[in-house]
Amino acid sequence: MTDALQRLADLSVLVFVVGSMLAMGMSQRLAEVVAPLRRPLTIVLALVVNFVLSPLLALALIRIIPLHPAHATGLLLLSAAAGAPFLPKLAEICGGNLAYSVALMMLLMGGSTLFMPSVLPLIAPGLQTDPWAVAKPLLVLMLIPLGIGFALALAGASWLERLLAFVRRLSNLALVLLVVLLIGLNLKTLLGTLGSFAVATYTVYLLAIMTAAYLLGAADAPTRNVFALGAGCRNVPAALVIARANSDDPAVTVMLIVAFVVTLVVLLVLARAMRAGA
Repeated sequence: MTDALQRLADLSVLVFVVGSMLAMGMSQRLAEVVAPLRRPLTIVLALVVNFVLSPLLALALIRIIPLHPAHATGLLLLSAAAGAPFLPKLAEICGGNLAYSVALMMLLMGGSTLFMPSVLPLIAPGLQTDPWAVAKPLLVLMLIPLGIGFALALAGASWLERLLAFVRRLSNLALVLLVVLLIGLNLKTLLGTLGSFAVATYTVYLLAIMTAAYLLGAADAPTRNVFALGAGCRNVPAALVIARANSDDPAVTVMLIVAFVVTLVVLLVLARAMRAGA
């Protein structure tokens, strides 16, 4: 039964990610997505927060808090991995700028592909990563569906709106199912980390990096909110690829699972609160 539920959770991730990217492509104009990437300040701030402040914060936390070494490795992995596929959905929930969220996600995904192989061996000795191993799932599951969505939008077929509505409903259902399954399947794991500082440390990291991003973000609230959510939305799938290739210690994977659950729950709550306060 557990194996079947785990396969269902894996399928939920696949459906959510592909569906979200396809829907984003169909609902956003390519020119509007590319526009934020033409502003140097937007790019510089995103890179500084996610690839300078984020790893520095993680390094500071593991020096202050007595984390298990494997949990510390997991936190360092996450601090270097940005551009998660959940950002556009969070932007939609908080009422933020969807085109900006897609642009930010694409920028951070590309940055992670270059940053992780070059910096992780320096801040977490023993970790090595192949850029293609990180880029491949991002390309197949995110960029290709996004490109297909843009192409469908340009075609302007009469059935596009119906398809978009269906894909959005399917993606939302997959997200709800994923949250329920992740908490249910990993409840014992989550409870087992309560005395290890893992949950508390990652929660502190998450809130701190989001606060820094919020303070450094653009002046208008929708963009600022998306910028902060983007900093908190770490790329757990990319971190898992590296963890499985470099470490036999299951505690590293446990830390990533804990982070995934905490991130989903905290960011979904914050995104709804941002919308209510807008």
